[in-house]
This record gives sequence, structure tokens and C-alpha cells, in this order.
Amino acid sequence: MIDWVAAAFTSAKTAGDIAKSLITLRDEDMVRGRVMDLTGTLMELQQQMMLGQLEQMALIKQVAELEEALRKVSAKQNVLDRYELLGVGPAKVVYALKEEFQKTEPPHLCCTNCYDKGHRSVLKAIRQSGSTSMKFSCPDCANTFYITGEYLPAALRAQ
Repeated sequence: MIDWVAAAFTSAKTAGDIAKSLITLRDEDMVRGRVMDLTGTLMELQQQMMLGQLEQMALIKQVAELEEALRKVSAKQNVLDRYELLGVGPAKVVYALKEEFQKTEPPHLCCTNCYDKGHRSVLKAIRQSGSTSMKFSCPDCANTFYITGEYLPAALRAQ
């Protein structure tokens, strides 16, 4: 990035030097030669400035892409932040919707395997007939397990 800036400053300085020397020249041929030198230097300066603009546009595009990626990651993290780890038996954990969010959506559990990979996967519950336990399965990774009645979250017992 600095290369084009340095080249542009060098070209501008050279153009200034040529312009100063034109003032002292009286010979028409010498003036024409110096004017051509000045024109070439100004064209070089213009080319360096265009390279700078192209680099600037590429950087602006890159910043916009990074901002969009950051926005997506932040939105995903906001969804995941609504859950907390909940023990549902010996060596069994799931992610449960935090209580403050249960007012806007029904209580549910999420797969720890999928959550740890960065996305939410709501577990599908199947009540076992004649039992207080429930079977849960993840539609994304096919993780399946049972939660017995005493460990079943209160919000899910009533369903």
C-alpha cells in the first residue's frame, strides 16, 4: 500500500522541480523538453493515484465483507447466548432456554453436540407411554438419550 504513496510523492516532487526550472528557461527547445518531462511526470503521478484508488476500493470491499461476517457471527452468538447448560441426569447435560426467554418462546432443549459446533438444534421429545421419562433426539446429528422424570425440567413435565 505504501509503495504507490511513495511513488506519488516522488512524482509530485519531480513535477514541482520541473515546473520551477521552466521559470528560468528562455530557450524554446529546452522549454518544450521540460514541458514533455513535466507531462510524463504528471501522467506517472496520475497512474500512481489511480493505483491508490484501486487499492482503496479493494480495502473498502474487504472491510464491508468483514463487517457482514461479524454481523452474522454476532447474530448467531445472540441466539446461542439465550441458552444455559443444564444437568439432566448422571453425566447428561443439555442446553436449555434461559427462563427469561421462555416468555417469548416455548421451553425446549438443545443438543450439546450441535451447540458446541456453533449452531442451535432443538431436541425432539417423545414421551414414553406409561413412564415419566422422555426420549430426546437431535434432528441434525441423531444424538438420542432419555431423561427420567426426576431430572426432566419442570417446564417440560407439564407437556
